[in-house]
Amino acid sequence: MKITAITLQSKNIDRVNLFLDGKFYAGVSRIAVYNNKLEVGTEISQTQLDKLIFDSDKDKAFDYALTYVSKYTPTAKILTDKLYEKGYGKAIVEYTVDKCKKYGYIDDREYAASYIALNSAVKGKMRIRQDLRGKGIPAEVIDAELMKMPKNNSCTDLARKHSSGNDLSDPKYKAKLVRFLQYRGYEWEDISQAIATLKLVDDDFD
Repeated sequence: MKITAITLQSKNIDRVNLFLDGKFYAGVSRIAVYNNKLEVGTEISQTQLDKLIFDSDKDKAFDYALTYVSKYTPTAKILTDKLYEKGYGKAIVEYTVDKCKKYGYIDDREYAASYIALNSAVKGKMRIRQDLRGKGIPAEVIDAELMKMPKNNSCTDLARKHSSGNDLSDPKYKAKLVRFLQYRGYEWEDISQAIATLKLVDDDFD
C-alpha cells in the first residue's frame, strides 16, 4: 500500500488524514508522521500502519478521556463520540472506552441510576427512558434501572402545581394539563390517577 496524500485535519491541527492508494484510511498525529518519516509515496503495509497509529495514539487518547471524565460524567456513547470528534480511529476509540470502563471511569448503569434519582421527581418513566436512550444507554440497562424507580406522587405533585388557580372541570384546561404531563413523560395511567386525585381533593373542599 502506498501513501498518496497527507492532509491536515480541519478541527485538529495536531492531526493529519492519511490516504492510501487514493482513499482515506485513518487519522494520525503529526508527531507520529514525523517520527516515522511517513510521506507521500511511502510504501507501508496495513499491519505496520495500524500498529504505528495505535501505538502513537493510545496514550494520548486515554489522557484526553481522563481529562474529559474529570470534568463531566459521560456515558460510553458520549465519550465515544467525543473521541471520534478528536479524530481518533475505531481501534483507538474502542480501546480507550473499554479501558475507561475497566477502571470504572465510565459506567452506564451508574449513570442511569443517578439520572433517575435526580429526575424522578419531575419526569415520568417515558421521558426518562427517552432521555437515557438519547445518551446512548442500552435499553436493557434503562429497563433494569427503571424497575428500581420507587413509586411516588411526582405526577400528582406536578399536576397540583400546574393546576393551582385553574379550573379542573374546564375541558380546555384539562387538555392543557394532560399535554403538560405527557411532555414530562408520564404514562396515561399516572396522569388520569393524578387528575382524579386532584378532583377528589377539590370536591372535598367544595
